[in-house]
Amino acid sequence: MNDDKDKDKSIVAADPAKGFFVSMLIKDITLRDAIGDLVDNAVDAIKKRVESDDLTGYEIDVKLGKTYFSISDNGYGMEAEIARTTAFNFGKSDKHELISNSIGQFGIGMKRAFFKLGNIIDVKSISPTSKFEIEIDVKEWLRDKNFWQYQFKDGTLKEKIKNPPSKTGFYVKITELSNDSVLSFGDKNFINQLINEIQYEHLLNINKGLTIKINDFKLNPTSIDLVFDDNIKPTYWEKIGNEEKVRVIAGISTKDDEDGGWYIFCNDRLIIAKNKTDETVWTGSKGDGVSLWHSQYHRFRGYVFFEAKDSSKLPWNTTKTGMDLDSPYYKEVRQQMVAMTKQVMGLMDKLKSEKEQDNPEENQKLNKAVEESLIKPLSVLQALEKSQTLSNKFVYPERLFNPVKKKDNTKISYQVPTEKFNKVKEYIKKSSPKDIGLFTFDYYYENEV
Repeated sequence: MNDDKDKDKSIVAADPAKGFFVSMLIKDITLRDAIGDLVDNAVDAIKKRVESDDLTGYEIDVKLGKTYFSISDNGYGMEAEIARTTAFNFGKSDKHELISNSIGQFGIGMKRAFFKLGNIIDVKSISPTSKFEIEIDVKEWLRDKNFWQYQFKDGTLKEKIKNPPSKTGFYVKITELSNDSVLSFGDKNFINQLINEIQYEHLLNINKGLTIKINDFKLNPTSIDLVFDDNIKPTYWEKIGNEEKVRVIAGISTKDDEDGGWYIFCNDRLIIAKNKTDETVWTGSKGDGVSLWHSQYHRFRGYVFFEAKDSSKLPWNTTKTGMDLDSPYYKEVRQQMVAMTKQVMGLMDKLKSEKEQDNPEENQKLNKAVEESLIKPLSVLQALEKSQTLSNKFVYPERLFNPVKKKDNTKISYQVPTEKFNKVKEYIKKSSPKDIGLFTFDYYYENEV
């Protein structure tokens, strides 16, 4: 009896099928999100080099060609040992220590993006102590069902060397593009949407000096600001732990309704922008938040900044497209967001009330004070620097509030034949329907009542 043979027959194979694994990995991610993951990785690599919030001089360059995709950065690069043992694993290895305050979390973004974009992948890296190149032919790799590894390109691996900071960085070029990539890269709408998304997702980093280019177009920093002066001061709350920190600031800004709402950042990456739904606070009267968003709240701005050394502690979802609504951490912060929103809404309710019933502008004292404060809003980054002067109370000149005194009047509205109306109009020498209505009512009241 052959024990080894019998032993082999007792084993049930459970090896993953590469093709199925890859198809499922890219099934629920858009091409824009895949490229976004690579940009996130580049930001992490840059921040590994930087010891301050000043990202001036650092650059990420993305190109979407007819036959290729490429992305490069001048960040830290990837050490060869990390590439060898953890970075190319499918999922975060137990050995993989994340960069502090990173955006990457699950260890699948880079590989998933590669498979989504194309079949031939060329990776080059120069880090402070090593350099290497890896070439991956996805079709060949899929055909070898037993081989889950990649190899450094012959002659490219060098370790225990010293590379100057000016030379470090990471470069990826992908050819034999997927059908989705070929169609999308030739579509101006796709490229514009990609620019818009990444411009928003990294608006905080761009405001800190980071340069991101897509097809040589330099992304512009989107302004995020709040009114912060002697008359109006935002409401501010923070909670700081050993390795996690959250800061929340809310107030008013410009008149653009489209940009109103809540913004939430996780390790400087924008996760939620311009939110006016129950994912933040706008639940309506039947929910646990505030009333539904209305145009009168167009000036409202709220900003949340979650920071964590270990990005797995951040209360976002796995695709970085929204918040984990079941997270106890997010629920705690959301309670503060609701309370802070109510404070700011108090001002905007008063602004609306002061304008009601054709109240003359000279009587709208609170509105006038707010208009004057809106002229020079302060960037949110500057506001956070001044947070030590803020409290959890939203400050505005409530003493100036001058509500309209309601009159004991009844509105009358009716229609008459135009021929008769014109005859009365000519007779009493008045032109507007309102004046004619008041005249005829007063005439009847004086003569009959």
